[in-house]
Amino acid sequence: MEIVLASNSPRRRELMKKVVPDFTVFPVGIDETSVEEEDPVRFAVQAAVLKARAAAERHPAALIVAADTVVAAGSRILGKPDDRDEASRMLHLLSGREHRVITGVALFRQSENRLLTGWELTHVTFRQLSSELIDSYLDRMDFMDKAGSYAIQDVGGEFVESIRGDYDNVVGFPTGKIRRLIHLFERPTLLLKADRPAFPAAGARAAESGRRYYLCPAVAGDTVRVQVIRERRRIVETETIEIVEPSPDRVTPRCPHFGQCGGCLFQDLSYPRQLDLKTNHLRRELEKSGLKGLSPEIIEPVIASPAIFEYRNKMEFAFGGQGRTLRLGLRERAGRIPFRRTVGLKTCPIFGQTFEKVAPLILDFARDGRLEVHDPETGEGTLRHLVIREGKTTGQVMVILVTAEEDIAGLTEAALSLKKALPALAGFYQLVTRRQADVVTFEKTKLVFGLPYIEEKLERLTFRIRPPTFFQTNTLAAERLYGRIRDRIAAEKGARVLGLYCGAGVLETFVSSSAAAVTGVDSLPENIASACENAAINGIDRAAFIAGRVEKVPAELSGSFDFVIVDPPRAGLSPKALNQVLKLGVSELIYVSCNPASLGRDLAAATTAGYRIMSIMPFDFFPHTPYLETLVFLEK
Repeated sequence: MEIVLASNSPRRRELMKKVVPDFTVFPVGIDETSVEEEDPVRFAVQAAVLKARAAAERHPAALIVAADTVVAAGSRILGKPDDRDEASRMLHLLSGREHRVITGVALFRQSENRLLTGWELTHVTFRQLSSELIDSYLDRMDFMDKAGSYAIQDVGGEFVESIRGDYDNVVGFPTGKIRRLIHLFERPTLLLKADRPAFPAAGARAAESGRRYYLCPAVAGDTVRVQVIRERRRIVETETIEIVEPSPDRVTPRCPHFGQCGGCLFQDLSYPRQLDLKTNHLRRELEKSGLKGLSPEIIEPVIASPAIFEYRNKMEFAFGGQGRTLRLGLRERAGRIPFRRTVGLKTCPIFGQTFEKVAPLILDFARDGRLEVHDPETGEGTLRHLVIREGKTTGQVMVILVTAEEDIAGLTEAALSLKKALPALAGFYQLVTRRQADVVTFEKTKLVFGLPYIEEKLERLTFRIRPPTFFQTNTLAAERLYGRIRDRIAAEKGARVLGLYCGAGVLETFVSSSAAAVTGVDSLPENIASACENAAINGIDRAAFIAGRVEKVPAELSGSFDFVIVDPPRAGLSPKALNQVLKLGVSELIYVSCNPASLGRDLAAATTAGYRIMSIMPFDFFPHTPYLETLVFLEK
């Protein structure tokens, strides 16, 4: 096998001899300013790919090996300096702190159109460097072709306090990683038939010769040609080179961002097939929790979402990039690189056209104000997220700009401009959160413009939704699930109902027409205030709401209800909460869950306590994702 090293670096040529004894050197140069990646790992990998492809133009049948090394201080990429002043600034930035040295590697053979990439990361900590020491180094060493303005073999212990990782990688050529990649590239490609899905993850699986192959991208039923990228005992990860024969379940995704964006995983699968996968996944998770021998009829087929696009009434979008590359979208699909960037979206079919109207105006406002994206690692930057809530039945829109800083000039004017472009805009909020975690948390909200809420309808009932209000994401599907609960309660004349984790009281208000009395319990006083408001605006006088923890349900409530409805967070019931629910001793228990694993655990405990599962009804609230909502009726 002819091997070509696409590099002009004498250091890389010397290190390549540790990998293979016989190779050809073909120097290449690329314009690294053409690489628009701001993530250091992806930048290094993409630059290596450009080098490999450039060398392959002259050596199409050879295995091209290319590498590119960058130094990263936080999220800032330090490449080769343009002059001495820039080199000095880089070294002062690295002084007394830890940084990352990242080498991207690309193996490419043009004749097969086959590409294999990888990367290596090493943590390097510098001592405190004086200006005199930096100037002395720059006077005596060649620094212009060095990422971060230094070469580890030149500075040694004078600069370096510690190294965690591969030393060769800091030099610029991770020999161990490259040796493993060449070994994988030497192996022949495989032709595999995907015999089952990898659900709930994207991709598919195949079994052959006692080994399990993970195929991505692929769907069950595809015949694909793949190359191996990683082996872990009996599990082999592969990368699809081509789809030789597509699965009959494969469809064309509606979203142009599908495959990169992590918002959806299964738009390339027919919707009936998605529902089959969700039913099977639910059964497996329940059986793993100890609920063995469930009769086939007890788990009903998944009830389809009334709409499979434009069904979401709330989306949390994230900012990414900087300056001219500033973008708004969703985190990319999880992959081999652990750092998930933001995929800039032009459209979001699962949410609707409102995003297409709001996003460009918000981005223009941010660019005009020179607002930068918040970096959780350094604490710098302002922009974090943009939350859009939309009443699917009313058309009203709420926009929430999530920032790390409070004082932003021109925010009111921006809201008014947005109102002109989007008459349905009912309210515009700023939410300030300084937590390091990359999630939307409601620390400080400020109404910038308009009403403090939007309204949504379930049948003839109206509900007010404020920024932190929990409301089921799929309005029409929630209406169907709540209808099933109401019908069951209506079968018992004069039923008394207790709703735990009631939130804004939406479910309790909805079922109140079929009950004699409904009581909702939630730990957050603001949720109770919203629940009381929702009951009042609908003229409901048979619903009452109490602030309190489910773990400490008031003793006077015990024994006074015919039904208990439990709709807990994704983690399910805590041991104390589960014990309290079972101690109530009601004859009928209704459990609503978005997590099959925690549902199975809690159902197993309920059956041990004497409850019998009457029916399990899954509802697809989240088309094109692995998630579903499940309604369970239990009797004692």
